[in-house]
Amino acid sequence: MYKLYSLFKEKIDQLPNKAEILAQFELQETTTVPIAELLSKKYDVIEFDSKRYTDFTSYIKAVDWQTNLMATADSLIFQNKKYKPYNILTETLLRILKKNINRVNSQMPIIIIGDANFVISVATKLAFSGFVEIIVSLTDADDKVIKDLEHKIKSFIFDLNLKIISINELTSANQAGFLLISNFKREQNKDAYDLLAYFNFLSEGAMFIDCNSINDSYLVEDARKADIFVIDEVEILTNKYLRMHLTPVN
Repeated sequence: MYKLYSLFKEKIDQLPNKAEILAQFELQETTTVPIAELLSKKYDVIEFDSKRYTDFTSYIKAVDWQTNLMATADSLIFQNKKYKPYNILTETLLRILKKNINRVNSQMPIIIIGDANFVISVATKLAFSGFVEIIVSLTDADDKVIKDLEHKIKSFIFDLNLKIISINELTSANQAGFLLISNFKREQNKDAYDLLAYFNFLSEGAMFIDCNSINDSYLVEDARKADIFVIDEVEILTNKYLRMHLTPVN
């Protein structure tokens, strides 16, 4: 059994297959612990909000080049007697896309909506996985963050088309994206959130991956009514915990 320290215990508690997850992981309480003390406990996995990644960087000695490029992570995995930063959610999303490969077209636009760390992590991983047209919309930062990332990515990938637009621009234009990946929450911007429910920016047969649907299923319900193929948060978390790769893929 692996030892997991997670700040998302309340989400795990809501999963219908919680018992199956707890058979694989010894889930620790999510009380606030000083970082040095937390690391000394040698959990197999430490999971946290990606916005806290910079709190851990001074304690980490092993960083792979992609994580170094992105400058963000949502977890640490204990391997070979040291912690390595990892993007568990992004790796999970990529695994889900590979599972649904018959629905995926890497030549068509992907739309990613969310906070800067989420967008950076997902956009970078998909770019390195062969997707050539990515549209991003940030919910919490100015565009300079993504433009800096675009410059870095294009030093490795020369044919990437990365666009940065607002959610209002997204919903008022005919983007014809085939895939929407979102961790957008209604409380961040209710009006913009409600606009997404029209899904007029997605093409026929599109896919919608919603990373925040356990506590608010509004968008996934409307997407299903519009005959959009939906991956909801329960499926994401099931893949995340029950199929977690404890040896990171660099």
